[in-house]
Amino acid sequence: MQRQRNPRGNGDRLRAEVIEAAMRILDQNQLSELSLRMVAREAGVTPTSVYTHFPDAESMISEIGRECWRQLGEVMSNAIAALTKPTARDELGAKITAYIGYAMERPSRYQLLFAPEHAMSEESEGSPGLLQPAYRSILAGVKRIAADGGHLPATDPISATLVILSLAHGRIALAHLAPWRSGNSAQAVQSFVLETLNTILQTKSPAPKRQPAGKDERKPPKIPARLAKR
Repeated sequence: MQRQRNPRGNGDRLRAEVIEAAMRILDQNQLSELSLRMVAREAGVTPTSVYTHFPDAESMISEIGRECWRQLGEVMSNAIAALTKPTARDELGAKITAYIGYAMERPSRYQLLFAPEHAMSEESEGSPGLLQPAYRSILAGVKRIAADGGHLPATDPISATLVILSLAHGRIALAHLAPWRSGNSAQAVQSFVLETLNTILQTKSPAPKRQPAGKDERKPPKIPARLAKR
């Protein structure tokens, strides 16, 4: 069915509709199957209308990626907004749960975000990095845990944030390789990551062992009596 033509000057609305159509296709198909003509058909417009906003598929995919990052950040923010008087650990757990939920419910969208062949320019002056909606959300949670005196799985909040994101992303990637296995369901992945996270947030590095008094301690050499008298 052909969509109703937008009034003159509503080009931004058409652009948004094209992006939405492309993401609906991604939810049902692999990224490699996406084409401008397929998106035009889904949006109910002519291919020429799509080319007006996106000269090629790569520019459209880049825009989809930006929108997916925004969505992921929004999902994580909404997750903590629904909590009542959460602890720092509660907040971090809710954010990670939301992160995994988005990735498992929309695998093609999530895979696009990390596809090297569609890598988008990262942070530049005056322009926040694409990863920031997710990264800064986790970093804020890590900093709150540290401020409350909690243990971090690394020596500083930034490194701890990377550890946590690596844990979540790695388990998600493994689940996406074999989604039909029961252990790779969204709930199973969330449980694994949260249980592991809970462990590493509680486990402190053991303090260096102290040697028993006198052991491995060298006594000062005895001074011969004839020298001591001098």
